[in-house]
Amino acid sequence: MRYLAVDDDPAFHFVLTKMMTHLGYQPPVCAISAVEALNYLSDPKQHFDAILLEIQMPGMDGIEACQHIRAMAHHKDTPIMMVTTMNGREFVDQAFAVGATDYLTKPINRIELQARLGMLDRLVKEHAHARSLQFAMESMDDIQSFGFAFEDPMTLPKCGSLIDYLALENHLLTLSRLKLHAHTALAFQVVGGAALFRRLNRVEFLDCMEDVGSAIAACLKRQNFLLAYAGSAEFVSILNRTHPIDMLELEQELSSELMVFDAVYESLGLPMLEVRIGATVNSGLFSTSAVKTMLGRARASVRGQSGFHMQYMAG
Repeated sequence: MRYLAVDDDPAFHFVLTKMMTHLGYQPPVCAISAVEALNYLSDPKQHFDAILLEIQMPGMDGIEACQHIRAMAHHKDTPIMMVTTMNGREFVDQAFAVGATDYLTKPINRIELQARLGMLDRLVKEHAHARSLQFAMESMDDIQSFGFAFEDPMTLPKCGSLIDYLALENHLLTLSRLKLHAHTALAFQVVGGAALFRRLNRVEFLDCMEDVGSAIAACLKRQNFLLAYAGSAEFVSILNRTHPIDMLELEQELSSELMVFDAVYESLGLPMLEVRIGATVNSGLFSTSAVKTMLGRARASVRGQSGFHMQYMAG
């Protein structure tokens, strides 16, 4: 694993390098500005598996740099962990909105760093598996024999508005209970998703999920949202509770977005895309397992009914 660490503070680079080396990682390549980092990342001779990116830097800040990195075709999926002080956590949601994967709070401690790097390692391996799987599926005749389970939360690389489900979970786990309580979870399910999975090859199924993910993201664009594909033809979004959604309006808008694909699916002899929307689920303020419960109940809601009139408390 080769990391690029971007921070204008040499002392941070010293501490980070020492901690990563102690944890068994190779020393990161260090850049003292966003411009220097982008020069590294645009060099075809340089390869980086993941990036640690300070949010608050003079000149180009980390959020703008993250946008530039995501615009690079060879780094659209590279895990990016934002680094910020406690006072800078207000910028974290902005960073996630432009493609960040996770964040780390300064001053860093060894245990938290180890956990965060472990998650990035898993994401790098998942992305590598997805790339090799796609190559294998596109290169072989028997692509149905290659693949993943229906329940697997796969990466949807063509859908830029989505983040990995693991990253979504991890982001929620970093929030305080009070901040988590300010968010709500909402799940979406492709009706007949299991039948589509059996009928289509794996590339076609992922293409279908990307169509749905793009449609959902288009409907949520007026909100501050995070959206991930959770597996089982289900998507989970995290929204701000202070901006409640008109569920009937959302249903109608989503139907309109999905109609764009009707002609294509009809020409392929496939059923028109239909997506069920679950109930909004809030975190219990005093729950000890709020994140898992919140996401689990959101998905349970969409499996049980369309749920526009219902609201659950997780916890």
